Amino acid sequence: MTPAGLILAGGRGSRMGGGVPKPLLRLCGRAMLAHVVDRLSGSCAPLWINAQAGAGYEAFGLELVADRRADFRGPLAGVEAGLTRLAETPALATHLLTVPGDTPFLPRDIVERMTEDAGSRPVVARFAGRLQPTVSLWPLAILPDLTAWLDAGKPLAMRAFLDAVGHGAVDIPPNDHAPEGNPFFNVNTPDDLALAEAFSGKA
Repeated sequence: MTPAGLILAGGRGSRMGGGVPKPLLRLCGRAMLAHVVDRLSGSCAPLWINAQAGAGYEAFGLELVADRRADFRGPLAGVEAGLTRLAETPALATHLLTVPGDTPFLPRDIVERMTEDAGSRPVVARFAGRLQPTVSLWPLAILPDLTAWLDAGKPLAMRAFLDAVGHGAVDIPPNDHAPEGNPFFNVNTPDDLALAEAFSGKA
């Protein structure tokens, strides 16, 4: 199956400083987001970016899907926005794959792996026994439950919602060309960016 794809890039990214969104930081001469796009292009259709207009993502030529809520609700609000956009044209896909915009070492077969167990419940990536909730495959049918959850002011942690509705898990093997072998290594500090720079280009 071919899911729609949504790159979560709407975070505040304050830990890096400098006023530049983390996914737009340069990694081996390109924006970090470009490495993520490379891993999803051709396997997700359509491919969207969850971000507000004017943040600098227009250059990627992908549709921007902004949160539908005025107050910042974190990644769950991004998932809601993506599913709402998909619901406008449900013939596009039955599922939405989400990934963070600051994970440049995603496996190149991440879409294939995540869709192997596609069904009526979300499927979450797992590495070394730990769930990676921002890397999940969401059935379009889960949208009403998610909207009701957010409307009710329930916890914004993705794991809390996933545990409440039930989910599957897909084990993702190590990436020998990523820091610590972690395919979900994400950049949160300048040191992380320097480490990613040392490994990027080897995968």
